[in-house]
Amino acid sequence: MLRNFSGCGLATTALAALCATACAADSIDNYALPAKTAFPAAMPRYANAWFYIDASLAPSFEAAVRLVTGGLRQVMHLPEYYPPFDNPEGCDFEVRVEHLQPWIDPVHRSLQHAHAFHMRYYYTQLVAAGLEKVVFRNRTFYRFAASVHYEVGHANPNHADVEVCPICGRTGEYAGVDGNLVERVHDPLGLELLLRGTIRGQTVRAEDWERRPLGSVGTLADKFPCQHRNVSGTDGRPEHREDRNRGARTEAVNGSAARKTGLSARAEIPDMPRQEKDGA
Repeated sequence: MLRNFSGCGLATTALAALCATACAADSIDNYALPAKTAFPAAMPRYANAWFYIDASLAPSFEAAVRLVTGGLRQVMHLPEYYPPFDNPEGCDFEVRVEHLQPWIDPVHRSLQHAHAFHMRYYYTQLVAAGLEKVVFRNRTFYRFAASVHYEVGHANPNHADVEVCPICGRTGEYAGVDGNLVERVHDPLGLELLLRGTIRGQTVRAEDWERRPLGSVGTLADKFPCQHRNVSGTDGRPEHREDRNRGARTEAVNGSAARKTGLSARAEIPDMPRQEKDGA
């Protein structure tokens, strides 16, 4: 499992790899992330999460997608929504969890709201462009992308932005962050929840009778035992996404084309029983 966080949590892209055996450290260049032109024009900004699945774990690309999306649906209890629906942004389908971490503050009564975890999956266009499979270190991986963020709940009239919210706003460690609130705050918060099951370091719990932790990609370790390594060399800057939005093929996860940032990590996941490889 590859993770990408800067020191203050301002990651802009994360990579997750499911392997059948241990993977040696790799440069981010080996992942050859596609340009934004590979995605639907309706996608407003470059995907901030990528899933790489060792081809030995799935008999096909479709099975690899099901392995991850089905696994996350199960461990995080993610409701799935398929188009047509409002504002799909070109995705194949999306998951949304509403009513999380209600912010109640009498001083800001009109701005009060609960939060939503929202992730859109993208893979059909990658297949059409022949970009759904990549080989490095003599190993084949299937891959697909997602756009994930954490925001004001969709039913709230203040959706999606409340600048002063201590949970999803430009506050706390994000107080000095300039630029678009969605990309600079909502997106990294979404990645934090996806990868860690937390928001600003606090465990997020479902607002149901069980009050269970929402979970994370890490919960898949129950099905794919793994050791985690944080990806190094991040600075939280979004230039890489802007470059890909213009169609450039820079291969740095953090840093502009002129100042690529070296990236390395290890993923160690023991061999899986053959009956588990299809996922659900």
